[in-house]
Amino acid sequence: MSENPIQKPEVIKAINAFSQNNFKEAEKICLELLSRDNDADANHIVGCIRMGQRKFDESISYINKSLEISPDNIGTLISLGCVLSSKKDYLESIQVFKKIIKLKDDISQVHFYLGEAYRQTLQHEKSLSSFKKCLEITPDHIGCQLMVGVIYEELKKFNQAIDFYKACINTYPEYIEPHINLGMCYLLTGNYTEGWNEYEWRLKLQAQVYEIKFKKPRWVGQDVSGKTLVIATEQSIGEILLFIRFAKQLALDGAKIIVMTQGELKKILESQKWIDKVISYDDEIPDCDYYTYLLSIPKVLEWNPKMDTQTHPYLEIDKENFSEISPDKRNIGYLLNPDINSSTSKQTVIPEKDISSLIDNKSFNFINLYQIKDIDILAGIIQNLDLVICIESDLAYLAGSLNIPTCLILSAVPKHLWDLSYKSTTPWYPSLELFRQETSGDWTNVVNEIQGRLVNV
Repeated sequence: MSENPIQKPEVIKAINAFSQNNFKEAEKICLELLSRDNDADANHIVGCIRMGQRKFDESISYINKSLEISPDNIGTLISLGCVLSSKKDYLESIQVFKKIIKLKDDISQVHFYLGEAYRQTLQHEKSLSSFKKCLEITPDHIGCQLMVGVIYEELKKFNQAIDFYKACINTYPEYIEPHINLGMCYLLTGNYTEGWNEYEWRLKLQAQVYEIKFKKPRWVGQDVSGKTLVIATEQSIGEILLFIRFAKQLALDGAKIIVMTQGELKKILESQKWIDKVISYDDEIPDCDYYTYLLSIPKVLEWNPKMDTQTHPYLEIDKENFSEISPDKRNIGYLLNPDINSSTSKQTVIPEKDISSLIDNKSFNFINLYQIKDIDILAGIIQNLDLVICIESDLAYLAGSLNIPTCLILSAVPKHLWDLSYKSTTPWYPSLELFRQETSGDWTNVVNEIQGRLVNV
């Protein structure tokens, strides 16, 4: 912990306990020491323990006490920068990491931390510079190689991003994340064949999450007519809603469909006539002929936008009465704030002033959908609306699956499914109009375009 070669015996014991993940013992030793001696190392150790407990304010307090005694201790300063980043105080963490670099500029991990803090504050060029400095010091820093690819994506330099993801894979062929990122980058740029192939690497992560053991063979394109197929859903609610169309396609091909899903969507899926049964992950898997994962179906079908022959809506959900519907005005539902339960990107955060300018039109009845957390109720309500305006969220996929006119607001570099080869439309949903941010952090063009769109509601 300390750069001072002389350490108290209690501190040595605490460090040993900490290194063995015996945090309770380490904390006990340190607090006993601090009750009689304001020791820098003991404060630092307790600060680190508090950070692990996500008690960030307490962590900062202990770390600052340590720095009062030893203000230029590199290890303690690194801990302070990390806890500030964990607290999302990125601007403060940037100043701490820059101070460390002035003291000692050859610690690759500090440049990595600084790069990530810059990325979180949308300072992409500075982020890229810090990551590259990290790689100069430690060329095989795999996490940094990956993040350089991410930055290139966020700068819309997709060829460079692809090159870096491939470099990661060449260095560490079994490292899962660059394969997944490469797949998503391919999908975002319209290369569906390679995109679906690389995206299959997500299953290596999901296997650790779901721990589902199927006894029957996996479906890889066999004739499904008259066969029973168990489909395990994946990812967010939005992605399940998006990809469930492929399960319907298999049902139309004659398959008996059993869907394994999370609780939030169980009621909606049970109401679909083409689904024979819905089970949870905890249920015993019924007898079947094949199984598959929902997001693997388009790979097997070799799906791309040119072959989409599906009808819309592809889900049927009963309309629900809603007291906030106005009989005299056009009703527009909106969700313009990130929801904690959605798949929203952190960069899709629209300032309040821009939100106000969007909904400040007395000719319409604007309804805030943020408070409606029940997906079943939300599905029934939005069918009463003339238009939905929303950021990338579960609501967008729900509205699309029900064929409801929707203005979808996307960040400058959106989620991988919103193919950049399309500007204002998407092959996934004919009822969605896309409004793409031109520059990260600036929503002016989006606000102006949607205000123009409202004229035609």
